[in-house]
Amino acid sequence: MAGQSHQLAAILFADIVGYTAMMQENEELAVEKVNRFREVVELVAEELNGKIVQYYGDGSLLLFQSSTDAAEFAKLLQEDLYNEPQVPVRIGIHMGDVLVHAGNIFGDVVNIASRIQSLAPAGGVYISEVVYRNIANKKELESVFVKEEKLKNVKDPMRIYQLLTEGIPAQMHLPETPVIPAASSNANHIAVLPFANLSSDPQQDYFSDGLTEDIITQLSKIRAYKVISRTSVMQYKTSPKSVKEIGKELGVSLILEGSVQRHGEKVRITAQLINAITDEHIWADSYDRSLHDIFTIQREVALAIASVLNTSLTKKETQELDYIPTADLQAYDLYMRGRLMLEKRSKADVLSARDYFQQAVSRDKGFAAAYAGLADSFLLSSFRGYEDPVQMLWQAKKHIDVAAGLDPYSGETQASLGYWYFQNFDWHAAEITYQRAIRLNANQSNVYLWLAILLQAKGDNEGALQVYDQGIEINPVWDFLLKNKVILMANMNNLEAAVALQEERISKFLEPEQKEKLYSELSKLHWSAGNQAEAILAAEKANDKGLLQFYNNGDISLMKQPLDSYYQGMEERSEYISQLWMGLQYAHAGARDKAIDCFNNAVALKEAAISLLLIRDFEFLNIKYLNMALLTRKVKQLINF
Repeated sequence: MAGQSHQLAAILFADIVGYTAMMQENEELAVEKVNRFREVVELVAEELNGKIVQYYGDGSLLLFQSSTDAAEFAKLLQEDLYNEPQVPVRIGIHMGDVLVHAGNIFGDVVNIASRIQSLAPAGGVYISEVVYRNIANKKELESVFVKEEKLKNVKDPMRIYQLLTEGIPAQMHLPETPVIPAASSNANHIAVLPFANLSSDPQQDYFSDGLTEDIITQLSKIRAYKVISRTSVMQYKTSPKSVKEIGKELGVSLILEGSVQRHGEKVRITAQLINAITDEHIWADSYDRSLHDIFTIQREVALAIASVLNTSLTKKETQELDYIPTADLQAYDLYMRGRLMLEKRSKADVLSARDYFQQAVSRDKGFAAAYAGLADSFLLSSFRGYEDPVQMLWQAKKHIDVAAGLDPYSGETQASLGYWYFQNFDWHAAEITYQRAIRLNANQSNVYLWLAILLQAKGDNEGALQVYDQGIEINPVWDFLLKNKVILMANMNNLEAAVALQEERISKFLEPEQKEKLYSELSKLHWSAGNQAEAILAAEKANDKGLLQFYNNGDISLMKQPLDSYYQGMEERSEYISQLWMGLQYAHAGARDKAIDCFNNAVALKEAAISLLLIRDFEFLNIKYLNMALLTRKVKQLINF
């Protein structure tokens, strides 16, 4: 018969538990929950090529081409809805032959999936045995047997399994723990100090630094530990400070230090774990291996620390520690060089990082992390105005799709996807994806920064403050987090806290040029609050003649002229110029009309970073809120909140 066909498909039913009671108790809240449920269903279904067959009241019926896609959808949906505001949903999945006719689906498979769903608890995903067997070898899709059940109108009893989701154990109830937990103690806070390079070749520093980052990554897979990010520990590479001093500064009770010596294809690694409070050595070991065993060594170090600290590992954590990103060590070497360059954020470093990542994926086309790094190089170049964002975002999405196809449960890939959504003004999708990235890998300080900026621009200052603090907890000296928190504190009218944090930033830098730059920022912070005497004093410490001239007589020429020359040179060299970032620099120099023109151009061009205009910047001179009101309204019209 025309218009109908049979196909093998996975059928998924999902509905909200207790929706009728919700409607009776609070109709407005119930409608909000069903709307959130449908938004997340549509977002995740689009990512996994799921077809929404129909919505029915508080539920939905979906069709997938494979059990794996259906299970991945169910897991992502429950983990997103586990986040506040929580929506209690139960899901059932079965697979078999269905009849597709006029957009509807028919068959026993549909009825069985519906019966299975009715057995599931709130927050649970129940699957049939055929689905369980199809996903049994997928390490990221873990299931447990629940019971054998006689289903209505089904001849034989069926074995029912539960798909486990993050934070929700079998036969569970939804917990009240927040998605991003705040630490209450530093008992399991660990800092991995830069491993010393004992090789005769100083060029091998990147290898020892990369090993440091890898061990940080491995330890971060153990959820019981809070591990300080590499950015914050690198300052101690040549520091004479004692373990006790470092532990106090980083807020950790445990420090891992060691050395690495590489000779050709051989490597010797030593490591020791120290109690940062008592200076007691807890554990030490050395490894003389082939370079090809580098991933095994990293895993053994993490397992040894877990053992000595009596930390029980879940099956998932053990599987994650077993994961090998690539079998090609040269590709891995190129990837590590790329990550180190990308961290510096300058245009030259971002382009250099891109080259390393491209070489890495050329050697190993199955290297998911390298594709994610490549995507990040395009995303950073887009957001920071180094290259045309239209081309950069297209390139980024292409590589994100490849990375997600290779490893859909990579926290790094989800972070890249969230950043892509943010730059395309889909903040709703970006926020969900950032949260998912953190659940998959809670040690990504860049994601805390991106999420906090989103919340801040959205007007959720309290939420942004919480996320900044969580990011600073794992990366306490990363200046991007600290500077943006200063801006937030100023916008929350907490000048005292903003000034204190800015002065703390100044104290962390030894280079005179960097200190002067930060004193200029402190001066503008005071000026924005009307504290003229403090502003002038800070400008004098910065030796900022342009600011002092502006404070004295309103003349901005000393600040504006260098910018005029700089951008004239870029035009003569036919280099790409971001209107948004040029506008920010002119706004910081007090050139109001030029800055507003640039901002209007940036909004018209839909530049990726115009969202920053929604955050008041205390460094703007001569620009008041009313000057920005029309601009911010235009920006908000572009955003899907």
